[in-house]
This record gives sequence, structure tokens and C-alpha cells, in this order.
Amino acid sequence: MVAGLRRTAKRGGVEGLIHEYDLSSQEGVALMCLAEALLRIPDAATRDALIRDKIAPGDWRAHLGHSPSPFVNAATWGLLVTGKLTATTREHGLSAALTRLIGRGGEPLIRRGVNLAMRLMGEQFVMGETIAEALRRARPNEAKGFAYSYDMLGEAAATEADAARYQAAYAAAIHAIGWESAGRGVIGGPGISIKLSALHPRYTRTKRARVLAELIPRAKALAVLARGYGIGLNIDAEEADRLDLSLDILEALATDPDLAAWDGLGFVIQAYGRRCPFVVDWLVDLARRSGRRLMVRLVKGAYWDGEIKRAQVEGLSDFPVFTRKAHTDVSYLACARMLLAAPDAVFPQFATHNAQTVASILEMAGPDFRPGDYEFQCLHGMGEPLYAAVVGPGGLDRPCRIYAPVGTHETLLAYLVRRLLENGANASFVNRIADASVSLDDLVADPVATVRAMRPPGAPHPRIAAPRDLFGAGRPNAAGLDLNDEAVL
Repeated sequence: MVAGLRRTAKRGGVEGLIHEYDLSSQEGVALMCLAEALLRIPDAATRDALIRDKIAPGDWRAHLGHSPSPFVNAATWGLLVTGKLTATTREHGLSAALTRLIGRGGEPLIRRGVNLAMRLMGEQFVMGETIAEALRRARPNEAKGFAYSYDMLGEAAATEADAARYQAAYAAAIHAIGWESAGRGVIGGPGISIKLSALHPRYTRTKRARVLAELIPRAKALAVLARGYGIGLNIDAEEADRLDLSLDILEALATDPDLAAWDGLGFVIQAYGRRCPFVVDWLVDLARRSGRRLMVRLVKGAYWDGEIKRAQVEGLSDFPVFTRKAHTDVSYLACARMLLAAPDAVFPQFATHNAQTVASILEMAGPDFRPGDYEFQCLHGMGEPLYAAVVGPGGLDRPCRIYAPVGTHETLLAYLVRRLLENGANASFVNRIADASVSLDDLVADPVATVRAMRPPGAPHPRIAAPRDLFGAGRPNAAGLDLNDEAVL
């Protein structure tokens, strides 16, 4: 699978740009800072200052001609010229005066160019600006055997008005997806993913009573709509400090008699969380208690850097996530095995872009496959080339569902940043597959063997300071209490 993917993988466009400027380079970090910050800066002067600060110091010349993609080389020339235009120079004479003149007149043009670049990158990962556009764009891939799960972009609601807007957007999307599904059902047809933080502005443990009283009816209203159309509805995973609260809401929905006899209720779990295997146990128990089959989407995790920072800032006793990528990969395989062992209780949905993980699950599940046993999932704009060899009679005849975000350019920022981090991290499979210097053997290395070779196998990453040790041996960090943790409370 990896050999085929490397032969057919695209090297141009956004993929080439991300690979050339990965997060191990100063220039890659500069582009990441721009992507993360530019779209949310309200005034032009501050945007221009940011462009000067992040682009001018970069060694863009070092990247010229490295990529076979004309797109990447053109982008590099643009960044090189931009860096020259925005750099402060002490040169004398006409050329220096020209540079300063163009610099003064050019920053608005540079700003527009960088905005355009961010939008171009957004289009790589976002299915459409409206649900109607996304449903239309999905049809060619559906004809090849793919299914879709749609997500209306936008992050946590900050106000009650935000929450009402997200509620209405989700409801409208469910109606559109339901009509498009035309009775194909939870497994064969499209579905939707929702974020609980988008439906309530105070979605925290400290407001638990209010959240349960107000958020459960909102989530239930959407679930009732989805049940009426016979489509699936997944509750997306968020930060670790919200896990207990989200499980409380899931339990209320799973045991609600108005949602009985519907196997479209789903939940997303993150393998980088050290509690993940225990969450699997709990979900299997909930499904059996409530007499339903839950959809369970297993992902590796999307908020790793934030979880590490929060634990350090708050002086927690430990991290809620693994600090080594290999430990997350092992956790994913362990949780996948647990899900496959409970076919009566869960419909496993394995979301991964790693060919080694896909092959491991195929081997675990065995050759006897019937529709409804499990499915793979991938992100729009990232996983389709890998799963072209998996989906349909021409491949391995296993199903794959594409997670397809929907929203305008103004709403894509946080999602885009997570995708850029995932693509740009030089430890990620999607980054390494494009690097010809990484051998096929390294790409398909068994994470279990990798971890067993460590001394000791379960040791945390030595370069990521534990919260207590953040300032070194001479000054212990102040100890904090995690008041979102039920055991601590």
C-alpha cells in the first residue's frame, strides 16, 4: 500500500508546499504563524506588521528549486521577493530607495497575496462553503464507493447567539443530508458530526448542572431529526477536560426512549488520550445497557500541543495524553482490537491516514467481511489517495467514509491550523510519505516493536518536561488541581 501510495501521491499544490516548508524549518514555522494568525487580525496595520515580522527573516532562497512542483517554486519566489520587500535594509543608493518605495506600496498587495494563499490551503481541506455545494461535490466519490460525514465548521460558541446559530446550521444540514441520503441508512448513506461546544457557550465542568439542563435538549433535538431521516450523528471529540461531561451527555441520549431503535448515535474517541481504552470499556457497557449499537469513531487525536501546554501551565500532576507518537500508535491498535471484539455493541469507524494502521486493522479484523462490520474514515483533502486502494471491488472492498468540513473561509481557521499541524509535523505519516529519504521499511515499522525496543518501553518523551519539572530542577512548578477531573473533585 505504501509503495503504491508513494508512486501515485501528488507532489504539487498544497501538499508540495507543506512538505517543502515543514515545521522543522524556520520558514515552515513562519508560514504556520501566518496561517494561524492572519485571518483573525482585524486591522490592516497589524497584519502588515505580522507579515514583516514573520516573512522578512526567512531564508527563502534556500528552498528555491527543491520541489518538482511549479506551484511550490512560484510560491518560493513570491516569498523570497516578499521577504526582500519587507526587510529593513541599510543599503544606500537607488536600489535601496526602490526597495523601500516598493515595500511601502507593496504591503497591501502582500497581505492580499497571503490571504489568497490561506484561502487556497483552506480549499484543499474544506468540502464547500454550503452544505448544498458539499453534497454536490461528494457525488463523484460516492459513485466510487465512498460515504461522507459532514461537519459544519466553527469552533466553540462564545455567546448564546453563537449557539443558536450553530444549532440552526446543524439542523439545516441534517435536513439537506437526510434528503440526499434517500433512505440509504446509517451505514450506507451520509451522516453528520456535531461539536457540543458549538451548542452551548458554557460547556465546562464548572457549569455542569446548567449544561446538562440546557445542552441535552439541544443535542437531543438534532438527534431526533437525524433519527427521522435514518442518518448517523456523531458527537465529535474535543479537549480532554471535556471528556467526562461529553460522556454524561452521550449517556443521556443513549438511554432516552425517544431515540430508541436507532443505531445512528455515535461518539468520537482519541487514542492519544491515556484514558482511551477505559472509555472503550465504558462505551461498550453503555451500548449494552441501552440496548443499542453505538457508532464509535477512533481517531489518533487533534489537540495534542494544546493538551501538553495546558497541563504545564496549570501544574497538573501529569499529561492527559501520551508524549510519544509511538505510544499513541500502540494505543490506537489496542483500542481497535477492543472495538472489533464487541461487534454487538459498537460499529467501529477507524479514522487514520497511516497505511501501517490500515493494514494492521485489516489483519486484526480478518478476511471475512460483511457491510456493517466496520468502516475506515479519512479527512477530505488528505486520505483519498490511500483509500483508493481500499474502497470498492477494484481495491480491498472495504468501506471508507470521508469526513468533510463545510463552511466559509472565515470559519475555517482553527480547522485549517489543525490540518497544517498534522501535515507539517515531520513525524506524521502524511509528511513522511512525501519524503523520498524515508525508506518504505521505516514507513511501515510496527509501533509495538518500536515501543518494545525503548528502554523502558513506557517512558515518556525525555524532551517534554513534565508539568512539575517545567522550570528545571532548581524551581518546581506550582502544583495545580484539575477541577475538571471527577476523581480530583
